[in-house]
Amino acid sequence: MVAKTVERPRMNEVFRVLAVAAIYIGTVIGAGFASGREIWQFFSQYGTAGTWGLLYSTLLLAVLGPKVMEWGRRIAAPSYQDFLHSLAGKLVGRGGDLVLTVFLLFLLGVMLAGAGAIAVQLGGRWEWGCWGTAILAVIVLSRRLEGIKGVNLVFIPLLFAAGVILNLKAAPSSSGTVLSAIQAVPVVTAPPAAKGYWLLAAWQYSAYNLVLALPVLVTLHRLDGEAGVLRWGGVLGGISLGVLAFLFHRVMAAAGGGMGELPLFILTAGWGGWWRYGYALVLWGELFSTLIAHGYGLATRIGPADNRRFTLRVAGLMVLAVIIGQIGFSRLIRVLYPFFGMVSFILLLPLLLKPLPAPRGSGDTGRR
Repeated sequence: MVAKTVERPRMNEVFRVLAVAAIYIGTVIGAGFASGREIWQFFSQYGTAGTWGLLYSTLLLAVLGPKVMEWGRRIAAPSYQDFLHSLAGKLVGRGGDLVLTVFLLFLLGVMLAGAGAIAVQLGGRWEWGCWGTAILAVIVLSRRLEGIKGVNLVFIPLLFAAGVILNLKAAPSSSGTVLSAIQAVPVVTAPPAAKGYWLLAAWQYSAYNLVLALPVLVTLHRLDGEAGVLRWGGVLGGISLGVLAFLFHRVMAAAGGGMGELPLFILTAGWGGWWRYGYALVLWGELFSTLIAHGYGLATRIGPADNRRFTLRVAGLMVLAVIIGQIGFSRLIRVLYPFFGMVSFILLLPLLLKPLPAPRGSGDTGRR
């Protein structure tokens, strides 16, 4: 009886850590990541150097992600606006708040455009995928952070399984060690214009992902206010993001890039059988997890999450996102992501250099 009494809280804490890690992963990973386009653009096109850039990005995500969560917990941030003011001061914080708010709206359009692209690849209509995903997002977000947690606990394990299967079928094998796995990444000759930029690309990737994850990460204390759970969930989430990125990086390097807007989907579709539909489900799930994460963040910026009008705000945002999504998935990723990565440098530097603020009140904000 004593052993069971001691063990249950531990298992509960492990589950809470996994939930935080899953939300972190799901907030970062979207259609650009799971489709392979994002991995190719920031890592695989740089050849072997891109692998080391990926490791550098993993370190940043594993260290700074938990710091963002703890910062939000200490100031009891209701939205990313409060965090930005605390981090960079009111003047810079207001500028960062404006840029992030506008970009989040465009990001919702990117995710819905990706949903439309998946529907087209499966023989359906763009409108079906786009509007269907938007409506489902409104339903899930009616449950706020609990809805986000539930979605990620389902789809993140599926993405890990997909990454392993893709490596077994499409990437070279290794002897099982980390070094041999890195050495097994196919050698890709980086284009002349890209040589020397691998470290900058890795920095861009880390910067924009951390800044885009702010809206959810700084409010996770509402889901779980225990510092240790947030810290270890953030570390696990950051490392897991690196592992996932490496799995997809090996496949993209083996494929050599290209293959349109959804390269890995097209690759698996060529295998025949159920692969096409199976990977479409995984791709859509990761796209959806990012959509609801940033939809939540943007809606909480406009007004409090416990307000009765929260769901109406989410619905309005999704309608605007559908309109933006008609620009095109690939074009939005190619133009917007690198630009926002550079803008994110301004916010990443104080996050690296500034110490955590003193906690407000007694510390933990508690679980809500």
